[in-house]
Amino acid sequence: MDDRFTMCNMAVEAGAKTAIIEVDEVTEEYLQTIPQLKNRSLLAKLKNLFSDEDANYERVVEIDVTNLSPQVACPSLPSNVKPVEELKKVRLNQIVIGSCTNGRISDLRVASKILKGKKVKKDVRVLIIPATRRIYAQAEREGLLKILVEAGCVIIPPTCGPCLGGHMGVLGEGEVGLATTNRNFQGRMGHPESSLYLSSPAVAAASAIKGRITHPQEILG
Repeated sequence: MDDRFTMCNMAVEAGAKTAIIEVDEVTEEYLQTIPQLKNRSLLAKLKNLFSDEDANYERVVEIDVTNLSPQVACPSLPSNVKPVEELKKVRLNQIVIGSCTNGRISDLRVASKILKGKKVKKDVRVLIIPATRRIYAQAEREGLLKILVEAGCVIIPPTCGPCLGGHMGVLGEGEVGLATTNRNFQGRMGHPESSLYLSSPAVAAASAIKGRITHPQEILG
């Protein structure tokens, strides 16, 4: 489900008006974990979201990502994408892991796995923003926040803070940031003369250790 949330979130950045993933048993299992919806069968109620068997589409696009390396969006558009290997010389001042796009428990687990027992690169600010209070609490129960704090990260309450250039981590003039958020327009995270790259939580966590944009395999081996 976490991957589905991210795909739907980012579909808008690809030019879509909205994104819908067909309801299935995975959806129902997820809904059962939400206290307000537990023990309710919602598939029948959501049956109108299923496509008709004879539905026609303007275009069907199939994408094979089997051998796709981690991708990074470069300044200043989410569509300005390059493989992480081409950006390994980009030095960073700040990294944001989390937000509504990539701040779910699976994302925090990935970041914790990479950062466990390691330290954030000196002079690099690393902010962790769980997507919701429920995820924040779960991360605390699992010991993920402790791992991240010990690595040198700062935990931020669930909020729309630095992502929109509001507060808690805006970029200064000339600074370079890497975030797991959904937009990197010019000035989006602070000063109009700052630069912002977008990546997955795994790339962001690895980059926090090296202080530059880094393929996770450099850390994981």
